[in-house]
Amino acid sequence: MGSPAVLRNRSGRAIFLSYHSIAEEGPRYLTVSPELFERQLDHYARRGLRSGDLADLRALTEGREAGASLFLTFDDGFADNYHAALPLLRAHGFGAFIFVLPPKVDDGGALDWPEIADQVADPSAVRSVDWAMLGEMKEGGFEVGSHTLSHPFLSELGDEELRQELLDSRRRIADRLGSCDTIAYPFGDWEPRVAIAAADCGYAFAFTQPTKIGQRQATPLSLPRVNIDYRDEGRRLDLKLAGAGRRLLLSPRLTAMRRRLRELRCFFF
Repeated sequence: MGSPAVLRNRSGRAIFLSYHSIAEEGPRYLTVSPELFERQLDHYARRGLRSGDLADLRALTEGREAGASLFLTFDDGFADNYHAALPLLRAHGFGAFIFVLPPKVDDGGALDWPEIADQVADPSAVRSVDWAMLGEMKEGGFEVGSHTLSHPFLSELGDEELRQELLDSRRRIADRLGSCDTIAYPFGDWEPRVAIAAADCGYAFAFTQPTKIGQRQATPLSLPRVNIDYRDEGRRLDLKLAGAGRRLLLSPRLTAMRRRLRELRCFFF
């Protein structure tokens, strides 16, 4: 595969956005209320943006013109993606990508990892979609991809465990839904070794976040996204939709500064 510059998420030809939960309450920087989400969808539509799918990703990768430029992605597989996001996306004519953890999907289990436990009143109430929901979501315009089996930092795993997380999650989704061509790395955590392993396991595309390393380049297995949360409306949202704004937000220097500030906060507090 080639790696055209458009994959770097710095232009109007491809806008990669990352969502998580669509709910009235939830983890602070991972949650957008249904009301705000609908206003955001209205805003995208007013700007003439159309949502992209797997075929559009392939077109961009091959240097062809895609039929759409806005790629909406949802990490973790929150059940509210089915209850709240799906009806709103349908009503506004948008599709999206959702990335799930098959062991959680098996029983609609709680998304109870430690990183969000202190941000919700009842962590057990924050639950995953199940397979029946995912089947309806796929029919309703969602592309279903993997978020691994256990939501680890992939760069910290040994080769065998890394392959298990990538391959087994892909196989389980494909067995239930017919295909699984995409993955979002948990926490956006990756390195070249992870991308190579993802390709070896059969993924065509993988999404990251600017949380650990700044990306000067991008390939189909390292597509950087900009996160959307409860603050994103008006000028702030327009900044993230503008190529210049995303160039700033995804710059390696800003990524390094954010990481350093997090380290200092942990040290002093």
